[in-house]
Amino acid sequence: MTENKTKCCAHCGKNINVKYSTCPLCGGQNGEDIKPAPPVCPRCRVDLRLIAKDGEEYDLCTQCGGLWLDKGEFHRSTSESDVYRKENFKDEYQKGPAIDTVEYVPCVRCGKLMNRKNFGQISGVIIDECRKHGVWLDGGELEKIRHFIADGGLEKVQDLKIEENRAELRDLATRVADVDFTQRVIHFWDWKRWLFRGW
Repeated sequence: MTENKTKCCAHCGKNINVKYSTCPLCGGQNGEDIKPAPPVCPRCRVDLRLIAKDGEEYDLCTQCGGLWLDKGEFHRSTSESDVYRKENFKDEYQKGPAIDTVEYVPCVRCGKLMNRKNFGQISGVIIDECRKHGVWLDGGELEKIRHFIADGGLEKVQDLKIEENRAELRDLATRVADVDFTQRVIHFWDWKRWLFRGW
């Protein structure tokens, strides 16, 4: 029988299960302890160098040009207002070819393998994301994402979602109409109604 491990909630001080990231007693967020060691590039295995750019600090790999952005840094760097204010791309965004090899890389902060996802679902820029800590971007991917956003890519994603929702609503309306028709037919041929009312 496995023993239940507990940790102390940073907010209320009560003991909670170590797997809980949110305290069930007070609702406070309890983050994982991040390794105090310097961050290491998940591809080259060299120490990342801290750089400052546009008021943000990023962890940069000097060998491959990859960037580590903590969750807040990534959200600020990919916010539409930030992109529209700072970027002025002259050409149209071009989606790059799909990469054949799939390689999962560990999170810079916790060491667990990160999920791969297509930024904005249609950009073609595959990012490595740790849900708790942040995002790893290979060399040049931040510029591609910002170009995608500046070219209206996020609006295109929203338009696709709206069209998908419309199609689902049309399909649902058709199914409801079919069920309504079936119920009317069943009710019309209800033998009890015919038996007690007569022909």
